[in-house]
Amino acid sequence: MPWFDHSRHRAVAACIAAALLLAGTSCGDDGEASPASTTTTEASTSSTESTTSTTSETTTAAGASTATTAPGTSAEQEVIDRYIGYWNARFEANSGTPDPSDPALREYATGEQLDTVIAETQSNLDQGLAFQRAAEPHNIQRVTVVEIEGDRAVVQECVVADGVVVRRDTGEVVNDEVNTHNVQAEMTRVDGVWKVSAARLLQRFEGVAGCALAS
Repeated sequence: MPWFDHSRHRAVAACIAAALLLAGTSCGDDGEASPASTTTTEASTSSTESTTSTTSETTTAAGASTATTAPGTSAEQEVIDRYIGYWNARFEANSGTPDPSDPALREYATGEQLDTVIAETQSNLDQGLAFQRAAEPHNIQRVTVVEIEGDRAVVQECVVADGVVVRRDTGEVVNDEVNTHNVQAEMTRVDGVWKVSAARLLQRFEGVAGCALAS
C-alpha cells in the first residue's frame, strides 16, 4: 500500500502520492491531536489489499479491503468505512485496464489525494500495468479514528500491503513485495460525505512487522 497500498502500495500524500510507497520510514511526529473529539474506534478488515503512496512517490503494488460495519453505525465507523472505501475504489480503478476517469475515485477522494490517485491510475494505464490481489493475502488492516472535528477527521492505519502489480499484456509480475505500513490520513467532509484528502506514511517495515504484530 502509497504513502501506502493494499495491493495497495498505499498512496499517501501530504498527501498520498500517486504511487505505492516503497520508500523507508519518514516523519514520525504525530502532529496535533487535541480537538474536541478524540476517539479510538478500530475496525479490522477481513480482506486487505490496499495501496498507499505519497505525493512524491510512485505506486508499485495494489490491493483492496473490506470492513465490517457493526450494528448502530457511529460517526467514527462512517469515517472508517469511507476511508477503506477509498482504497477499494483505488484498487478497482487500477485492476484490469486502469481507468483514471472511474467515478469512484471522485466519490472517495478529494483535493490533492484525488489528483494523486488519478495521476497514479493514468500512469499505470500508460505503462501497461495493473493491480492484482495476492494469491494468499495476509488480511491485516486496522483503522483507528484519532480525531473528528467539524468537517475534518484524522485516521491511523496499520496495513500489510501485499497486492501485486503486473504487466497487462504478459502477466509478468512487476512488484509482489510484502510490506507493513503505518499511515496517518486526513478525511474531509464534502457535501456531507467523507473523502480522503491526504495521507502520510509514518513508518514502513519489510514483510509482516511493526504495527502488524501489535496485539
